[in-house]
Amino acid sequence: MKVFISVDMEGISGIVDRTMVSRTEGDYEKGRQLMVGDVNAAIEGILSVDPNAILKVCDGHGGMNNINPTELHRSATLVRGSPKPLSQVSGIDGSFDAAMFVGYHSMKGTLQGILSHTYSGASIASLHINGVEAGETAMNAGIAGFYGVPLVLVTGDLAVTLEAKAVNPEIVTVAVKEAVSRHAADCIHPEKAKEMIRQGAAEAVKKRRSIKPHVVPQPVDFTIRFTDASRADAAMFIPTAERLDGVTVRFIHKDYITAFNAFIAAVMCSSTAS
Repeated sequence: MKVFISVDMEGISGIVDRTMVSRTEGDYEKGRQLMVGDVNAAIEGILSVDPNAILKVCDGHGGMNNINPTELHRSATLVRGSPKPLSQVSGIDGSFDAAMFVGYHSMKGTLQGILSHTYSGASIASLHINGVEAGETAMNAGIAGFYGVPLVLVTGDLAVTLEAKAVNPEIVTVAVKEAVSRHAADCIHPEKAKEMIRQGAAEAVKKRRSIKPHVVPQPVDFTIRFTDASRADAAMFIPTAERLDGVTVRFIHKDYITAFNAFIAAVMCSSTAS
């Protein structure tokens, strides 16, 4: 069995604000420890079902080099650094049997979503894929689905677990905290949260064959609403961009990966206009 794990940071157990997710903040090292703890718990859950499972972990937060390689479970390989192809799910392909998203967060503007944003909080006000608003869970599930890989587990705050269920109600979810505001939450103790993640990961791989991949119909429309017009101006340097209004740019491509790559290029261009 091959399992791909994408790890973000805002949805990790115990994390509620930027002090633990930014390299320049004082509690960042503690945040890193909590992050690797949650992903190791998922790995332990997988190995409890199949001790010979092949595991690949992709660090998907910020500069994507947050996980200390010496602290990651030795059964897994680690994809780290940025930029890299497919971003938060770099390394996934059709050889995997299942995908898991650990420490994920809800889309920008979500009510009671801890540190909610959509890929780039500074640049992106919203993302719609084929007319449906999407956060990073749905967006990256679409990449996995393109390769025929089902998303079987999502962990994070309660808001992102509800977002995952909207993508596919069969996805196993583990809520390790419940927001009371964007920067405050009722948090389960990290040790208890890790046990919940172990159980969730074991359950998820057992039911992997019954969970369908999230396949987005082609052609694929990524419509990006930027936070200001100057960012949309910058995105228009991409040849396939279509301007819909002052802050909205659309990309329509024949397949999901091409449309996703246009989205990433647009985000990178928009960052130059900040």
